[in-house]
Amino acid sequence: MVGELSPDGNYTWDGYQWVVAQPQVAVASVAQQPFMAQPDPFPSGLDSTPLPLVPDASGAGGGKATLRLAVIGLVGSLLLAGVGFASYEFVIDPWLDPDPYTEDKFVSSVGNTLTQEQVVSGETDGWSCRVELEISTNDEMFGEMDIDLDTKMSVNRDATLIETDMTIRTDGYPIPINSDFWLSQEEFAMRSMGESQRTTFDSMDDEPATVLLTDSDAMGTETLVYCFLHHMAALSLENGEDLDFTSSSERFPDEDGERAVKVSTEQDVDGARMSISWFFDAEDNLLGGKATNDTGMKLLMTITNDKLSKPSWVDSAPSGSFALNLDEDLWSNNTHRNMTIEPQFNATYKLEGAQIVLYSEETDDDGNDIMTIVSKVSATGALDSSGISISVEGDKPSNCTFFYNDTEPMLEISYGDTIRMECEVNGDYYQLRDYEFGLANANDQIAQKMDLEMPWASPFLTIISILGAVLIIRERFE
Repeated sequence: MVGELSPDGNYTWDGYQWVVAQPQVAVASVAQQPFMAQPDPFPSGLDSTPLPLVPDASGAGGGKATLRLAVIGLVGSLLLAGVGFASYEFVIDPWLDPDPYTEDKFVSSVGNTLTQEQVVSGETDGWSCRVELEISTNDEMFGEMDIDLDTKMSVNRDATLIETDMTIRTDGYPIPINSDFWLSQEEFAMRSMGESQRTTFDSMDDEPATVLLTDSDAMGTETLVYCFLHHMAALSLENGEDLDFTSSSERFPDEDGERAVKVSTEQDVDGARMSISWFFDAEDNLLGGKATNDTGMKLLMTITNDKLSKPSWVDSAPSGSFALNLDEDLWSNNTHRNMTIEPQFNATYKLEGAQIVLYSEETDDDGNDIMTIVSKVSATGALDSSGISISVEGDKPSNCTFFYNDTEPMLEISYGDTIRMECEVNGDYYQLRDYEFGLANANDQIAQKMDLEMPWASPFLTIISILGAVLIIRERFE
């Protein structure tokens, strides 16, 4: 029969003779039987996952196709990211910035900020201004100097705090200087260079901000004016002056800071030309300002409405005596003295426990003042018109009488009170000349004016501090 295979399967009968049989294709026989059950083309136990393409000798194949797809995907991702970045950078991000100010808008926003008069009067529940100054100068005595001054002034209705850090660099050698001042309705405290002291009182006639921020001796108060330059600019604009006004968007204080409206002007301050910029947030709140001038001065000013809290170091500061000055009568002499009491900070103290004293004052090898009481009497006892008489010991004892004249309010140490000493002429006049006349508290701590400058460890540092303060004042707007 035509197509019949030989028993060995190697030959087939073509009707005339046996010829070599052609290989049979299983798929073809299956295709000839479409309505029959199809056999599984994959033997049992073998994975049916398609095998990867094998590249040919020219390098073509599945690997090349896969790489092409990966490259296309990467390029697409980069294009998508670029479009996204460009959309944010040039469309979305600028849209989030506050709109630039007009001159009228600037004047209006400044009008909603506290004035210097309001701050100094304590008319705020919370306000602070931090001023950071960089000054380079050339002094005849000390040569080239760089001064970094960081001052923060914080105010509320009941208290005021000044925190100052200064670094003076001469010949690359840094000299750090720091001082903090705290004043409330019942106490004053200061610390500087690791030393601190505190005095408490019964009452104050003025607001703490009024007293402390207007005291020229308190280091740092000279920088207060920087916190209110925006009012000066607004007033100039209202008066029609040309200040080269510009406005744009810029983060404050740096590129990572808060979105803000930047308002810039060029204006004369104390006769010097300054470039000044102020920054307002989206709610028109003043964030701060920056300023520069031709001498290389750089300023950063930051405004906040943070609540003022009492620093922890205040309560730990050693307590001292009354903080006051005694103004001696021009006609006083060795045997007769009349002193008028001038309390610092317009404060008052209880008279009970106070003492009128004679004391000696010496300086030890470390430069510290050593005060030793020689004689003392009760201040309340000296209220009597006859005073209190005592004998002052010496080579020739002197009989002296002490008086206290109490003005209003009664039984309080207050401004205008006087203490008086009258000694008999038969005493040791020269010895009396060596004694100081004053007041002390119940703990024998002698009253003295608290120095709002700094307690220094050496005369050299004192010179440096004075020079630094002078330079700051002189270079304020130069």
